[in-house]
Amino acid sequence: MRVNKILNNNLVLSKNEDNEEIIVKGLGIGYHAKRGDKIDESLIEKIFYPKNHQNSIQMQQYLLSIPEEYFDFVQKFVDHVKEEAPNLRLNNSIYLSLSDHILGTVERFRNGISLKNVLLLDIQQLYKKEYEYGMKMVDEINRTFQTKLPVDEAGFIALHFVNAEEGQHNTDNYKIAMIVNQVQEIVKNYFSDITFNESSLYYQRFLTHLKYFAQRYLHKELQYDEDENLFQLIQEQCREAYGCVKLIYLMMEEKYQYALSKEEMVYLSIHIQTNVDKSRAALKKVSEAKEGTNGPE
Repeated sequence: MRVNKILNNNLVLSKNEDNEEIIVKGLGIGYHAKRGDKIDESLIEKIFYPKNHQNSIQMQQYLLSIPEEYFDFVQKFVDHVKEEAPNLRLNNSIYLSLSDHILGTVERFRNGISLKNVLLLDIQQLYKKEYEYGMKMVDEINRTFQTKLPVDEAGFIALHFVNAEEGQHNTDNYKIAMIVNQVQEIVKNYFSDITFNESSLYYQRFLTHLKYFAQRYLHKELQYDEDENLFQLIQEQCREAYGCVKLIYLMMEEKYQYALSKEEMVYLSIHIQTNVDKSRAALKKVSEAKEGTNGPE
């Protein structure tokens, strides 16, 4: 591996075995180096693999503009996450994206600006592990940079972890969270008299179904066998839920130009009706318990 271009004392451009441009980072790796020199591999801290030349230029700009203290902070934290949770399979893009994000977040805080995360609840439910690390990172940021960031920031950080996971479609994650949030809002407004237990197994199954429904929609994998008899049966047995699903159908058609299949409407109706029934049963049980406590002795 040889030096193609020196960016600064700690950054150089090189080529990998496939003759593709890479960015190599390491303390002093570019100091007194010249084009064509062999890179001292003992100095290498991180290697970045741009997708193309334009992406390489963008990465170089990030690396040259982000203060070293922010990059070092992120590198230490993410390296720990990689060791502790290797199943997340984080790629190196997170070092740049998260360093840039935290730099902007700290600067906004110092200027009295705070951003509300409208998807926070959905992120907490859909990406529990990533959110857990987001919370830990917020604590570290507050200690290191003397800030008082709100929990909203943990949600933003969690999405950076999600987006950096190998096999994930970066632009899809936000859309998935948006669809899940929009469907939940319809359900909660339709059944405004009910407080759903969002930590219950039934609700978590509903969220899982929504998440994978959104993924299938985005990847154009929604192909079902229509069962007219089952569709008719569900309309009769899950009348309330089916009425709610019709609103979901209209939302998907209006916002995403997608018409739900009958099979998807069946599954949504079943999940929603199950949660409605379970929530009402739990409420009734609590009410009866109160009556028993307050009743005559």
